[in-house]
Amino acid sequence: MAPEGTGEVRIPGEAGIAYAAPFLITHYITVHGYRPPQVFIDAVLAVDLDAWAAARWPDVPFPWVPDEVERMLE
Repeated sequence: MAPEGTGEVRIPGEAGIAYAAPFLITHYITVHGYRPPQVFIDAVLAVDLDAWAAARWPDVPFPWVPDEVERMLE
């Protein structure tokens, strides 16, 4: 069966930077040998998994986004 996916994951980087990758990135890495840029890998490894697992959209924790910002929900 072929992999399916149409979404993307967004990962916080340094202040003001967010990285985006398709949900199928693990497929591209394991099956096709894709190597993401090191800055993306470092950002993924820096994610606080407990904080992300506890969050629900739109409250996904990007550490550099101020709490008082207005979030677009659509």
